[in-house]
Amino acid sequence: MTILKYLVALPLMAFILAGCKSAPPISLAPMARDNIAWIDRQFKTCSGKDCPKPTRKTLAIIALPPALKEAPPPIAEAPKPAPPVVQSDEAVSATILFEFGKDAPSADGQQALSRLAAIAAHAKSIELEGRTDDIGSKAYNDRLARRRAEFVRSWLLKQGVAAEMVVRAEGLCCYLDTASTETARRNNRRVEVRFVIRQDAVSNSKGGQ
Repeated sequence: MTILKYLVALPLMAFILAGCKSAPPISLAPMARDNIAWIDRQFKTCSGKDCPKPTRKTLAIIALPPALKEAPPPIAEAPKPAPPVVQSDEAVSATILFEFGKDAPSADGQQALSRLAAIAAHAKSIELEGRTDDIGSKAYNDRLARRRAEFVRSWLLKQGVAAEMVVRAEGLCCYLDTASTETARRNNRRVEVRFVIRQDAVSNSKGGQ
């Protein structure tokens, strides 16, 4: 009985083996793989035909995206040179008042003159301008304005002032006060003094070395 079972099974096994040999080989499809491409100005995953064909521009972007570019090291600015220190001279002005019709200073004018001595000693240059009030003729007031300016010049020379002095004078003009009052006329009878003081003298007077 056992021999009979083997005899029946052998032809069946031979048939199955023959069928396996004649069957076509089974090909395994490759696994789908995702790629990274530059799509819509950003990196996205794609596969197969969905991936765009790379161009030189996209290859350049993909090779080195802007976000990954190293920022250049900051360039240190060279220090700006300090501006040169300019020591300019200093201008000082004063007004000397005069008596009516005279080339002699008033009481206030004499006090102003006495205060000029210390300043004039350090002067680099001095300008003197003689003026008058509005009473009298033009010729008379021009001469009076000149005498007043020359008076101040002579006084400064007596104080030992060696600075260069320029004298100008004109009457019936250049009023400080245009009102027709005695106060206005008293302020207009004057000599205007302008000093240009040397910078080194100004620094020493402020405690500089």
